Amino acid sequence: MRTQELERTGAARQRQAPSRVPAQRAPVRAATRSALTAAATTSAPLPRPRGRWRRPVQATASVAAALALLALALPRVTGTSWSSVAETVGLVSAWQLGALTLLWLVGLWAYCFVLAAALPGLRRSQGFVINLVGSGASNLTPCGGAVGVGVTWAMLRQYGFGTASISRFTVVTGVWNVLARLLLPALGLTALLLAGSRVPAPVLTAAGIGAAVSVAMVAAIALALCSERAAFRVAGWVGAAARAAQRLVRRTPSAGWEARALELRAGTAELVRRRRAPLLLGMLAYVVLQGVLQWACLAAVGSTLGWAQVACGYACGRMLTAVVLTPGGTGFAETGAAAVLVALGGDPATTVAGVLLFSLFTYVLEVPGGALAYGWHLATRRWRSPAAVAEPA
Repeated sequence: MRTQELERTGAARQRQAPSRVPAQRAPVRAATRSALTAAATTSAPLPRPRGRWRRPVQATASVAAALALLALALPRVTGTSWSSVAETVGLVSAWQLGALTLLWLVGLWAYCFVLAAALPGLRRSQGFVINLVGSGASNLTPCGGAVGVGVTWAMLRQYGFGTASISRFTVVTGVWNVLARLLLPALGLTALLLAGSRVPAPVLTAAGIGAAVSVAMVAAIALALCSERAAFRVAGWVGAAARAAQRLVRRTPSAGWEARALELRAGTAELVRRRRAPLLLGMLAYVVLQGVLQWACLAAVGSTLGWAQVACGYACGRMLTAVVLTPGGTGFAETGAAAVLVALGGDPATTVAGVLLFSLFTYVLEVPGGALAYGWHLATRRWRSPAAVAEPA
């Protein structure tokens, strides 16, 4: 009997226990719901997104500036007319266009050796694809280099490469491209002096200033890669610039830029030391083939300029592609290169026609070429396997 009474008492307590907990929590839950309701009714409306039209307006203004430079500034600076240019371009035959296209593709393939050397495990065919896709994306918008880097980064992640390897790849290829562009004015001026060409004073002065600035910047980059103390100072400048940029866009400045930059510099310097031969030879072959393409485009329209003059105009045009106000520096590069070549004795109509033909390959065709290359990337599924990477990071 005693046991039965204890069992009945315990069961009653168990039935009563759940009812006490909700009774204690009910006021708290009611108060919480009331507070949330009051906050929802009294809170300020969500801020409207800012900058919705900023990028479209910037892109439209950039394209308009490029078209204005090509349509108005280019013929006025060179002293020719668009009718003369169109008549000259019409003289190019189909077999010449085919030969120029083949030369352009060979130059792109030469650059694949640079990409493969900068990222161990990357196939040259993969490098050819990401080069075309990244260039095509970069040519569509102002400051398109960042867009191209983002597209390349995403594709390399699909190929299975790690963040550290892609970071080193981005730094190495970026530094190599910058060094090549900076050294071109000095090489162009040297070519003119070696050929004994008669150089107008304004062209000689501009080339001399550009060469001096380029050599100084190349020396600074080389010093940052070779000296840890110099790299520490550069890392401090990079960190300060990054924090200032974050404040400008109203983001909380992040710490650790200096440490990350120094770590990235160490890996980059080691990669350059181990693979400097293919990096140098690949970039040299690419730059030379691009210069040959420039000369071939001018020759196809009947220009009689020598190799030294073409080299100087090519160097000027490649330098001006770094202008971020228009996609790929379009307008600035063509106007600057044509102005230099005309000042060096080139016929205005044939010079403008040759420069525009060169831009057809180095800028216009890269956009549909990038689209075709991206289709190749999507069709080749075996590339997007992590097992294809020889050196994971």
